[in-house]
Amino acid sequence: MTRFFVLSLGVAALGTASVFAAAPGAVGPIGIAMGTGTFSVDSALVTGSVDLANGAELQTTVAPSDAHLDNGVEVRLATRSTGKLYQDRIVLEQGAVRVSHFDALPVQAGNLTIEADSFETEAIIRTTPKTIEIASIGGTVRVSDAGAMMTRVAAGTKMAFQNTGANPGAQNPQTPSQTGAPPAEKGPMSDKKAILWAAGICGVAAIVIGSVAAAQGKNPF
Repeated sequence: MTRFFVLSLGVAALGTASVFAAAPGAVGPIGIAMGTGTFSVDSALVTGSVDLANGAELQTTVAPSDAHLDNGVEVRLATRSTGKLYQDRIVLEQGAVRVSHFDALPVQAGNLTIEADSFETEAIIRTTPKTIEIASIGGTVRVSDAGAMMTRVAAGTKMAFQNTGANPGAQNPQTPSQTGAPPAEKGPMSDKKAILWAAGICGVAAIVIGSVAAAQGKNPF
């Protein structure tokens, strides 16, 4: 009798564990983050690489950090930037981010939602207290406010919008002119200009970054 009772308890425990393991909403690691310097994940300092949980907050200081998500999205968080990575979206809280292959994973920045038209699309999003700048390095980027389509950013061009700080989903969507956003840069940028702009934000090429920063009279990201 005692042996049967113990065996029954063991079977019940295994069944309970299986139920919890298969419980809806349970999400394992969604990717991996790595960097050449020290960065933090959920306020914990990290050197090297670390698994990312759903909703992990990634923060950089003097060096950028890369995240490779299991769904194929590639993320580079610029220096002095903060972002949260979810299974279904990326939230840029501060600084700049470069994203590629994000056709199934929108980026939220301030009051805006940025989405890619195709898998090949690559974009840079940068926030300041007053503006949100969006540049497309390749492919077309869709920009919406509270679910209302605002505009598209074509490859090799960039646009700037007012950063109202509103949460996506807020009522009364507004167009760039209604929010008082600076007008979009007219005409497409040359490929060279687009590449230099991207490098200046994300620090891809140190020599190019230095020349751009010197020309603009300010430090790059």
